[in-house]
Amino acid sequence: NNLSSKTHGMPYKVSPNYDNYTQHEKLTEIRKRRNVVVYERSPENYNNTTLFFYHGAGGTYKQFKSQISHLLRLGYRVVTCDMFAHGKSKCPARPENYMFTFEQYCYDALRLFDRYSVNNHNVLIGHSYGTSLCTLVYNERQSKVKKLILISGGGPFALAPEDFSLFSLPASLLSCFKPLILKVFKEVCFHSPVKKSSVPNSELLSIEIGNLQQVMRGQKWDEGDEAYHALINCPVLLLVGRHDKFIPLADEMTMNLVISQSVLHVLEGGHMLPIDCSDEVNDIITSFLINDLDVHSKLHENTILKKPQEEVT
Repeated sequence: NNLSSKTHGMPYKVSPNYDNYTQHEKLTEIRKRRNVVVYERSPENYNNTTLFFYHGAGGTYKQFKSQISHLLRLGYRVVTCDMFAHGKSKCPARPENYMFTFEQYCYDALRLFDRYSVNNHNVLIGHSYGTSLCTLVYNERQSKVKKLILISGGGPFALAPEDFSLFSLPASLLSCFKPLILKVFKEVCFHSPVKKSSVPNSELLSIEIGNLQQVMRGQKWDEGDEAYHALINCPVLLLVGRHDKFIPLADEMTMNLVISQSVLHVLEGGHMLPIDCSDEVNDIITSFLINDLDVHSKLHENTILKKPQEEVT
């Protein structure tokens, strides 16, 4: 008998393909003059919880592909987007500099949350720059957010532009060096050579160099200091790579101390943990979502530093 369409007399049901992203993307005017590509999908076994993903500066939401597919299969609804001027979210031909400030991206993040949250069972997941967006959305919408997951976000410090970084150079000069910048960026973001080679350049640096320069110059958030982060009153999962060249481990440990209901996992990866350590990140996030937080073990027992004083200093 041919069982390709029936099994034991019952219609055969093909499992959903959660790796297909394009058909669930929609170009959306999130705010006036700010069109972004939103990815929203509810699984057939929806468990009444929505996960909002916020990616980092320069990237796209597809940096979370492994987590999105994994968590959809577990029954979680997923909402995310390519930030304004990133990935498929194009910006006007002649954008104004104010469009790239942290304040403007915060308004976008809040509008995304307000438009797509359907109940009070929401979890915010951010990577790098996106962790600051998550923190702000939480503080503005506390009653609707149950948990936070902050990946490679750093310490509880106010955001400020870097005065003497590569992005202080003229935009025209930066554009000439884009291939070199991309190569160096890829080298320092990953610890796993295999994972590094598997990531398309378009997903790692998805924004025009001149626009990225404005994003870096506009990352000013005076309110996001230690006192602000100490107000977080929900379970928080902190993930950091031991080989992260952007985020000092000491900063992440400070964040762990400041947020009372947080637990920190230190993984053998670089800055791009969602890709670098995708399987381990998926397992830790899954456990965090389904279990209560053990606040008595601030640093996860499987990742306790062998020589914490040497690591921190």
